[in-house]
Amino acid sequence: MNWLFLAVVLWASTWVGEWWPRVSNGRVAGLVLLGAGCIFFRYSLLPLSVIVLMLFAVGLTSGSAAWHQGSDVREGACSGIATIRVDPSFRSYGTATVLELDKKRYKVLAYGAPGRVIAQRLVGESVRVEGECSRNEGQFARFDHINHVVGRLTVASVSETYSEGSVFVRTANRMRRSLVRGVERMPAEHRALFTGLVIGDDRDQSPAMVQRFRDSGLSHLCAVSGQNVAYLLIVASPLLKRRSNWVKWCLTMLLLVWFVALTRGEPSVLRAAFMAGMVASNALLKSPANARIVLSRAVIVLLLIDPMLAWSVGFALSVGATTGLAWASAGIGRMMGSRGVLAATLAAQLGTAPISVLVFGIVPVISLLANPLAIPVAGFVMTVGLPIALLASAVPVLVPLVSWLLTIPVAWVDGVSRIASFLSPQGWWNGGIWLIVVVLLLYRMKKNAQRHTAVAG
Repeated sequence: MNWLFLAVVLWASTWVGEWWPRVSNGRVAGLVLLGAGCIFFRYSLLPLSVIVLMLFAVGLTSGSAAWHQGSDVREGACSGIATIRVDPSFRSYGTATVLELDKKRYKVLAYGAPGRVIAQRLVGESVRVEGECSRNEGQFARFDHINHVVGRLTVASVSETYSEGSVFVRTANRMRRSLVRGVERMPAEHRALFTGLVIGDDRDQSPAMVQRFRDSGLSHLCAVSGQNVAYLLIVASPLLKRRSNWVKWCLTMLLLVWFVALTRGEPSVLRAAFMAGMVASNALLKSPANARIVLSRAVIVLLLIDPMLAWSVGFALSVGATTGLAWASAGIGRMMGSRGVLAATLAAQLGTAPISVLVFGIVPVISLLANPLAIPVAGFVMTVGLPIALLASAVPVLVPLVSWLLTIPVAWVDGVSRIASFLSPQGWWNGGIWLIVVVLLLYRMKKNAQRHTAVAG
């Protein structure tokens, strides 16, 4: 079965569904029929073509429902228990966040006492609010809708008391607070980068830092993805050894769910965690699958769960980078005669290039130099940063030492971004250098082919 083809069919049909409002009520029926169809297909009672048609229909109805159902909001006075869905950040002299009230998500910018109370809360915690609800309009309304935000809430009052949420939420939030305490002696700018590298929390990064990392092609380092999940499993591997297969699988699943809660379930980490869970499940069932199949299956399942991911730039970039690594990394490595960080960087850039050009208008060629310099050091921070920062939080006397030690690699990554963004060519220069890179790769491929021919001869 061509899982990639099925993933493309579902993604494309979900996109098309936005323009078919009349089919929005068919999502549940479509999912039920698709489930039944897969069972029949499993026993060779249905051809693959029927499954493809069913998948297309489910994508169409899912995309339609995502845009045309559940977007109505109650306007006027509103109150109740609201759950924090986005970690609060300071913006325009107020506190910005997203609250979920009566199963609807509202954009909030709170000032004064309500803003100060909300600023102390984290995702998953609940407070009682009173205010005015209204429709979400303006230039960012579409972007907000993709993130399931359907309205605005002008907060008048917020309760001081709050609920800490589920056990996973409580554990994740306590660990996030402990992580920050463990490096509180680190310079503020480096601390903001540290939390971005380790858990994807970039709320405190300055606009200048965000732009530097974007110009240098390093912004992916602050978006939790497969790299972070891989390092997490490496750190946890001593705890998983010498366990039975079932215990190892259960612990791995719990660890992945906890990490998703810790990193706020961003699209990139959902993709990475789901793929890791699928690999662990395949190992348990002794049914291995290559990265291409695992990625395609992950895309299908995640789009069925949350159709709005079809419009998420973060999800598209994550899938694109993984696609490049799965399909092109080995070939580029053979062309270059090396399978190191540079080959992986080129493969990932190849996968994300179409999205980056469409959304950001540029793919920085300087990233080919910046990534090999930054990724190994950033990987070190991702691997050791979480455990030793938590250790320092538990043993406060270690905070100054740990903060100083971790500042060194974090400052290196920041320094690479500064130099790379300064040297990054713009406009036609960037495109011209990319052309030179492609020509050099083709030349290298030709030389390797000639060498292999000579050896064979």
